Amino acid sequence: MRTLESALSSFEGNLSEAQRAADMLARAIRRLRGAAKSGQIGEIEKTLPIISQRAQEAAAATDDLADAWQFKVSEHLSAGYLDELREAASEAGLSLFEKDGRIYCFPLLLRIETREAAVRIGKKLERRIRPKELVRHLAAMQKRPQRFKEQQFLDLLYQAYKLKTGNEWRKIDKGRGPVVPVGELHDLLTLLPGSDYPIEEFGRDLLLLDRKPDLRTRDKSSFHFPGSTLGKTGVKRVTVYDEQGREHVYIAIIFSREP
Repeated sequence: MRTLESALSSFEGNLSEAQRAADMLARAIRRLRGAAKSGQIGEIEKTLPIISQRAQEAAAATDDLADAWQFKVSEHLSAGYLDELREAASEAGLSLFEKDGRIYCFPLLLRIETREAAVRIGKKLERRIRPKELVRHLAAMQKRPQRFKEQQFLDLLYQAYKLKTGNEWRKIDKGRGPVVPVGELHDLLTLLPGSDYPIEEFGRDLLLLDRKPDLRTRDKSSFHFPGSTLGKTGVKRVTVYDEQGREHVYIAIIFSREP
Protein backbone atom coordinates (compact mmCIF):
# COMPACT_ATOMS: atom_id res chain seq x y z
CA MET A 1 0.00 0.00 0.00
CA ARG A 2 1.28 3.45 -0.91
CA THR A 3 1.89 5.64 2.11
CA LEU A 4 1.25 9.33 2.60
CA GLU A 5 4.94 9.78 3.39
CA SER A 6 6.03 8.24 0.08
CA ALA A 7 3.36 10.15 -1.87
CA LEU A 8 4.50 13.47 -0.40
CA SER A 9 8.15 12.61 -0.98
CA SER A 10 7.43 11.84 -4.65
CA PHE A 11 5.41 15.04 -4.99
CA GLU A 12 8.30 16.99 -3.53
CA GLY A 13 10.38 15.67 -6.44
CA ASN A 14 7.85 17.06 -8.91
CA LEU A 15 7.85 20.38 -7.08
CA SER A 16 11.65 20.49 -7.24
CA GLU A 17 11.50 20.08 -11.01
CA ALA A 18 8.90 22.84 -11.30
CA GLN A 19 10.97 25.08 -9.02
CA ARG A 20 14.11 24.43 -11.10
CA ALA A 21 12.29 25.35 -14.32
CA ALA A 22 10.84 28.49 -12.69
CA ASP A 23 14.28 29.52 -11.39
CA MET A 24 15.82 29.12 -14.87
CA LEU A 25 13.05 31.30 -16.31
CA ALA A 26 13.61 33.91 -13.59
CA ARG A 27 17.35 33.97 -14.28
CA ALA A 28 16.76 34.45 -18.01
CA ILE A 29 14.35 37.32 -17.31
CA ARG A 30 16.87 38.99 -14.98
CA ARG A 31 19.50 38.66 -17.72
CA LEU A 32 17.14 40.24 -20.26
CA ARG A 33 16.22 43.03 -17.87
CA GLY A 34 19.89 43.82 -17.32
CA ALA A 35 20.46 43.96 -21.07
CA ALA A 36 17.51 46.32 -21.52
CA LYS A 37 18.71 48.56 -18.68
CA SER A 38 22.16 48.95 -20.21
CA GLY A 39 21.03 48.96 -23.83
CA GLN A 40 22.75 45.75 -24.94
CA ILE A 41 20.66 45.15 -28.04
CA GLY A 42 22.62 42.06 -29.09
CA GLU A 43 22.08 40.48 -25.69
CA ILE A 44 18.36 41.27 -25.89
CA GLU A 45 17.99 39.58 -29.25
CA LYS A 46 19.99 36.55 -28.07
CA THR A 47 18.07 36.16 -24.79
CA LEU A 48 14.49 36.49 -26.09
CA PRO A 49 14.41 32.98 -27.64
CA ILE A 50 15.86 31.59 -24.40
CA ILE A 51 13.04 33.29 -22.47
CA SER A 52 10.46 31.64 -24.70
CA GLN A 53 12.06 28.20 -24.23
CA ARG A 54 12.35 28.59 -20.44
CA ALA A 55 8.72 29.74 -20.23
CA GLN A 56 7.55 26.62 -22.09
CA GLU A 57 9.61 24.38 -19.80
CA ALA A 58 8.22 26.10 -16.67
CA ALA A 59 4.65 25.83 -17.98
CA ALA A 60 5.07 22.13 -18.73
CA ALA A 61 6.56 21.44 -15.28
CA THR A 62 3.77 23.28 -13.45
CA ASP A 63 1.03 21.75 -15.61
CA ASP A 64 2.28 18.30 -14.54
CA LEU A 65 1.77 19.07 -10.85
CA ALA A 66 -1.99 18.45 -10.85
CA ASP A 67 -1.47 15.00 -12.35
CA ALA A 68 1.44 14.29 -10.00
CA TRP A 69 -0.78 14.59 -6.90
CA GLN A 70 -3.36 11.82 -7.14
CA PHE A 71 -3.19 10.40 -3.61
CA LYS A 72 -6.55 9.37 -2.10
CA VAL A 73 -6.16 11.12 1.23
CA SER A 74 -9.60 10.36 2.72
CA GLU A 75 -9.31 6.65 2.04
CA HIS A 76 -5.84 6.54 3.57
CA LEU A 77 -6.89 8.46 6.68
CA SER A 78 -9.74 6.00 7.17
CA ALA A 79 -7.51 2.94 6.80
CA GLY A 80 -3.73 2.94 6.77
CA TYR A 81 -2.72 6.30 8.16
CA LEU A 82 -2.73 5.25 11.81
CA ASP A 83 -0.34 2.37 11.08
CA GLU A 84 1.92 4.77 9.23
CA LEU A 85 1.79 7.24 12.09
CA ARG A 86 2.61 4.52 14.63
CA GLU A 87 5.60 3.42 12.54
CA ALA A 88 6.92 6.98 12.31
CA ALA A 89 6.47 7.40 16.07
CA SER A 90 8.30 4.14 16.77
CA GLU A 91 11.23 5.23 14.59
CA ALA A 92 11.41 8.48 16.57
CA GLY A 93 11.22 6.68 19.93
CA LEU A 94 7.79 8.12 20.66
CA SER A 95 5.09 6.03 22.32
CA LEU A 96 1.88 6.32 20.30
CA PHE A 97 -0.87 3.73 20.27
CA GLU A 98 -4.59 3.27 19.84
CA LYS A 99 -6.94 1.93 22.49
CA ASP A 100 -10.72 1.73 22.30
CA GLY A 101 -10.83 3.98 19.25
CA ARG A 102 -8.69 6.70 20.83
CA ILE A 103 -5.08 7.53 19.94
CA TYR A 104 -2.80 8.10 22.92
CA CYS A 105 0.50 9.96 22.93
CA PHE A 106 0.44 10.76 26.64
CA PRO A 107 -0.54 13.29 27.83
CA LEU A 108 -1.82 14.13 24.36
CA LEU A 109 -5.01 12.61 22.97
CA LEU A 110 -5.43 12.43 19.21
CA ARG A 111 -8.28 11.81 16.82
CA ILE A 112 -8.02 11.49 13.04
CA GLU A 113 -10.47 13.88 11.35
CA THR A 114 -10.93 12.31 7.92
CA ARG A 115 -13.29 14.95 6.52
CA GLU A 116 -10.97 17.75 7.56
CA ALA A 117 -7.81 15.98 6.35
CA ALA A 118 -6.40 16.77 9.77
CA VAL A 119 -5.57 15.32 13.17
CA ARG A 120 -7.16 16.75 16.29
CA ILE A 121 -4.73 17.05 19.20
CA GLY A 122 -6.86 17.67 22.25
CA LYS A 123 -9.19 20.41 21.05
CA LYS A 124 -6.84 21.85 18.40
CA LEU A 125 -7.10 20.84 14.76
CA GLU A 126 -3.65 20.13 13.27
CA ARG A 127 -3.48 20.13 9.47
CA ARG A 128 0.22 19.25 9.19
CA ILE A 129 -0.39 15.52 8.95
CA ARG A 130 2.71 14.21 7.18
CA PRO A 131 3.57 11.38 9.59
CA LYS A 132 7.20 12.30 10.29
CA GLU A 133 6.32 15.98 10.60
CA LEU A 134 3.40 15.30 12.92
CA VAL A 135 5.54 13.02 15.08
CA ARG A 136 8.17 15.78 15.41
CA HIS A 137 5.41 18.16 16.45
CA LEU A 138 4.05 15.71 19.03
CA ALA A 139 7.52 15.10 20.47
CA ALA A 140 8.04 18.85 20.83
CA MET A 141 4.65 19.21 22.53
CA GLN A 142 5.52 16.46 25.02
CA LYS A 143 8.69 18.33 26.01
CA ARG A 144 6.89 21.56 26.75
CA PRO A 145 5.98 22.34 30.38
CA GLN A 146 2.57 20.90 31.16
CA ARG A 147 -0.25 23.41 31.16
CA PHE A 148 -2.36 21.13 33.31
CA LYS A 149 -3.01 22.73 36.71
CA GLU A 150 -3.39 19.90 39.20
CA GLN A 151 -4.52 22.21 42.01
CA GLN A 152 -7.25 23.76 39.91
CA PHE A 153 -8.46 20.34 38.76
CA LEU A 154 -8.43 18.99 42.33
CA ASP A 155 -10.50 21.92 43.57
CA LEU A 156 -12.99 21.43 40.73
CA LEU A 157 -13.23 17.72 41.49
CA TYR A 158 -13.69 18.54 45.18
CA GLN A 159 -16.56 20.92 44.43
CA ALA A 160 -18.31 18.23 42.39
CA TYR A 161 -17.67 15.71 45.19
CA LYS A 162 -19.26 18.00 47.78
CA LEU A 163 -22.28 18.57 45.55
CA LYS A 164 -22.68 14.83 45.11
CA THR A 165 -22.32 13.89 48.77
CA GLY A 166 -24.19 16.85 50.28
CA ASN A 167 -24.91 16.40 53.97
CA GLU A 168 -22.92 13.18 54.18
CA TRP A 169 -19.72 15.14 53.70
CA ARG A 170 -20.73 18.17 55.74
CA LYS A 171 -21.34 15.97 58.81
CA ILE A 172 -17.76 14.68 58.79
CA ASP A 173 -15.44 16.69 61.05
CA LYS A 174 -12.46 14.51 60.29
CA GLY A 175 -11.70 11.21 58.64
CA ARG A 176 -12.80 9.74 55.33
CA GLY A 177 -15.83 10.86 53.41
CA PRO A 178 -18.14 8.66 51.34
CA VAL A 179 -16.98 6.79 48.24
CA VAL A 180 -18.12 8.48 45.02
CA PRO A 181 -17.71 6.95 41.55
CA VAL A 182 -15.54 9.19 39.40
CA GLY A 183 -17.86 8.54 36.45
CA GLU A 184 -20.65 10.31 38.35
CA LEU A 185 -18.38 13.29 38.97
CA HIS A 186 -17.61 13.45 35.26
CA ASP A 187 -21.36 13.46 34.61
CA LEU A 188 -21.69 16.46 36.93
CA LEU A 189 -18.84 18.31 35.25
CA THR A 190 -20.42 17.86 31.81
CA LEU A 191 -24.05 18.65 32.64
CA LEU A 192 -24.17 21.91 30.70
CA PRO A 193 -25.19 21.65 27.02
CA GLY A 194 -22.17 21.77 24.74
CA SER A 195 -19.73 20.74 27.44
CA ASP A 196 -16.60 19.47 25.72
CA TYR A 197 -14.76 17.28 28.23
CA PRO A 198 -14.45 13.73 26.85
CA ILE A 199 -14.15 10.89 29.35
CA GLU A 200 -10.69 10.06 27.95
CA GLU A 201 -9.43 13.55 28.83
CA PHE A 202 -11.00 13.25 32.27
CA GLY A 203 -9.16 9.95 32.77
CA ARG A 204 -5.88 11.54 31.72
CA ASP A 205 -6.43 14.34 34.24
CA LEU A 206 -7.16 11.80 36.98
CA LEU A 207 -3.85 10.09 36.22
CA LEU A 208 -1.95 13.38 36.33
CA LEU A 209 -3.63 14.19 39.64
CA ASP A 210 -2.86 10.70 40.94
CA ARG A 211 0.82 11.52 40.44
CA LYS A 212 0.48 14.32 43.02
CA PRO A 213 -0.67 12.34 46.09
CA ASP A 214 0.41 15.06 48.53
CA LEU A 215 -1.77 17.72 46.95
CA ARG A 216 -4.48 19.14 49.21
CA THR A 217 -7.67 21.12 48.67
CA ARG A 218 -7.95 24.66 49.97
CA ASP A 219 -9.46 23.38 53.22
CA LYS A 220 -6.59 20.85 53.53
CA SER A 221 -8.64 17.79 52.56
CA SER A 222 -6.73 14.95 50.92
CA PHE A 223 -7.90 12.61 48.18
CA HIS A 224 -7.61 8.88 47.61
CA PHE A 225 -8.58 6.56 44.76
CA PRO A 226 -9.82 3.29 46.33
CA GLY A 227 -8.78 -0.10 45.00
CA SER A 228 -10.32 -2.23 42.31
CA THR A 229 -12.81 -4.06 44.56
CA LEU A 230 -15.49 -1.55 43.60
CA GLY A 231 -15.12 -2.70 40.00
CA LYS A 232 -17.29 -5.71 40.79
CA THR A 233 -20.31 -3.54 41.55
CA GLY A 234 -20.97 -2.46 37.97
CA VAL A 235 -19.76 1.08 38.61
CA LYS A 236 -18.56 2.94 35.53
CA ARG A 237 -14.80 2.60 35.07
CA VAL A 238 -12.60 5.39 33.70
CA THR A 239 -9.61 3.94 31.85
CA VAL A 240 -6.48 5.77 30.72
CA TYR A 241 -3.11 4.71 29.31
CA ASP A 242 0.22 6.28 30.28
CA GLU A 243 3.43 6.95 28.33
CA GLN A 244 4.34 3.26 28.18
CA GLY A 245 0.84 2.13 27.26
CA ARG A 246 0.11 0.80 30.76
CA GLU A 247 -3.53 0.76 31.73
CA HIS A 248 -4.79 2.73 34.72
CA VAL A 249 -8.36 2.28 35.88
CA TYR A 250 -10.16 4.77 38.11
CA ILE A 251 -13.45 3.81 39.67
CA ALA A 252 -14.08 6.09 42.64
CA ILE A 253 -12.59 8.80 44.81
CA ILE A 254 -12.64 9.53 48.53
CA PHE A 255 -11.82 12.84 50.18
CA SER A 256 -10.63 12.90 53.77
CA ARG A 257 -10.64 15.76 56.27
CA GLU A 258 -7.33 16.23 58.03
CA PRO A 259 -7.36 15.66 61.82
